Amino acid sequence: MGLLEKAGKIQTEEADPPVEADAPDTVVLPDPEPVKEEPTKKAKKRRGSKKKKEKKVRVAKVMPEGFEAATRGQSFLRRFVDFLVSYGWSVPLFAITAWGTYFNPTPMVILGIALMSLNLVIVPKNSGRTIGNWVSRTSYVNTRGDHPFYAYAALKGLSFIFVMAGLFAILSFTSQGMPESDLGKIATVTGMLMLLPPLIDWLMHRFASSDLGLWETLFGGVWLVRTSKSDSATGWWKRLESIADYTESRGLLEDESTE
Repeated sequence: MGLLEKAGKIQTEEADPPVEADAPDTVVLPDPEPVKEEPTKKAKKRRGSKKKKEKKVRVAKVMPEGFEAATRGQSFLRRFVDFLVSYGWSVPLFAITAWGTYFNPTPMVILGIALMSLNLVIVPKNSGRTIGNWVSRTSYVNTRGDHPFYAYAALKGLSFIFVMAGLFAILSFTSQGMPESDLGKIATVTGMLMLLPPLIDWLMHRFASSDLGLWETLFGGVWLVRTSKSDSATGWWKRLESIADYTESRGLLEDESTE
């Protein structure tokens, strides 16, 4: 019996394979985090990629439609009357001073300033025309066909003052032999600056193709044009119209056009 039991155990051990130890559990690795891609730098804009601004073509300033340029006779009469009203008082004042007669010029200077203010400021501000314009039947118009700002007539009319004051400042100190002093230098520079606007205005009128001077250009284009008689004029303006009737009857306004 002992042998049989041993043989049975050997058979059972051969029949049943040995049980292997439990295999270790499989380790699941986490998915790798996606690598963040660095944003690509924007390509630098090439220089000159911007659209070039189109250059604005300057349009030549011309007289507005519906107006006729003043004649040479009208232009001359306008200058003569405006000078006579604004600066006529200065002629006898200079003559008396040059003669050497002693007198008090204050009343005459006050009268002259009043006439200048009347012709170059008050009348243009209220009517858009100077006394010379009324007598010569002319007017100033801009590109829109309206009267320019009244400061135009004042600046244009002060050209004579600029010239006389500039020459006086320069000649008075150079004649005394003081141009090298500080006061003489200041007076000389001031006189030259005062002569500069009238000189530029004359050069532009003389050589510019548009025939516009300094003041006309600064105010955007101003032209001297012909006007007709106004039947609605009353008071002061009616008297000026009557003077214009006389000048027209004498043929002073009938001359060739300035253009």
